[in-house]
Amino acid sequence: MNNENENTNLCNFEGGVQKACQTRILGLDVIRSLAILFVIAGHFFVLHTPFGSTNFEGLSLFLQAGILPLFYTGVPLFIMLTGYLNINKVSSKKYYRGIWKVLIAYIFFSILTIIFRKYYLHEELSLFKLGLKIFDFSAIPYAWYIEMWIGLFLFTPFLNLLYKAIPTQQQKIVWIGILFTMTAIPDLFNRYGFHLVPGFWQICFPLMFFFIGSYIKEYQPKIRLLYGWGIIMICCLINPTFNMLFIHNHSLIQIAGGSSGVFGTIIAVIFFLLVYQRDIHVPLIRKVFTKVSLLSLDIYLCCYIFDAIYYPWFKEHYFINQSQFGIFFFVIIPLVFISSLILAQVKEWLFKIFKVNHLWI
Repeated sequence: MNNENENTNLCNFEGGVQKACQTRILGLDVIRSLAILFVIAGHFFVLHTPFGSTNFEGLSLFLQAGILPLFYTGVPLFIMLTGYLNINKVSSKKYYRGIWKVLIAYIFFSILTIIFRKYYLHEELSLFKLGLKIFDFSAIPYAWYIEMWIGLFLFTPFLNLLYKAIPTQQQKIVWIGILFTMTAIPDLFNRYGFHLVPGFWQICFPLMFFFIGSYIKEYQPKIRLLYGWGIIMICCLINPTFNMLFIHNHSLIQIAGGSSGVFGTIIAVIFFLLVYQRDIHVPLIRKVFTKVSLLSLDIYLCCYIFDAIYYPWFKEHYFINQSQFGIFFFVIIPLVFISSLILAQVKEWLFKIFKVNHLWI
């Protein structure tokens, strides 16, 4: 199978064209589907519950802290998919027309979110001022990713030229290692008042994940199942184990760093390697992953609406403390995910009825 036929013509989070290929690589659909689920799940701990400010104690918080690093991989997985799927993209009118798919979806859901914020959340801003938030990517509070993605999309053909100009595999590893040193290492050493390594380029972590995706596409590395999951488990348990042993009467200290830090990067890359070549032969399961994959961008753009509906209601009726409320993770996350999936599908039907898709074909 050549490079141009591997899910590159799919509607995906990275802004592809919605034309289903005859042959899909299911592993990539699984990664994309789990990535959007991880993003929604991560919001439970990072944005909508007091997990970060709760004193760390007890089995429930240990388990919550242990699973969170895996959920942090959502965005890195999407960016690695961008590098993997777009390694052969070149600068052309056809390529750049693809940006309209993401921009139009972003505008559609921004307008929907503005209406929701004005008339459901009763935010005291005029529709004009709310409308201006479309341009600074704050109409949808999670839309920072779209702002980042626009630049990555425009850069991609030239990033590919840079990558392909590196002559050997060893030099490509060195290049990715430099990016890792400049973006991931500072997250580990420049914290709590210390600044021990250069950290100016830390914000360029999308380039690191993009080139990792390109490298995986070119060389197709593998990792043994038990070995890979063992490393992931060890990395995930660093924070809860450290806090259980050495920290008392304090909220969780993120000793292992964030999603683009040393251990976050290790978890994301190994997870990608464990899944990207996997196949599932059950037709129904294949269809489910394909559908979620195709709608992942729209799910991301509308999930804020359902976060803003479900979390306040459940917290008002059931929240006692973070330890007790952890069990509602298994209620709220499916509700947000399924509701977002349904709204994403409705948007897709509307776009087909009004032939909006023709604008970028």
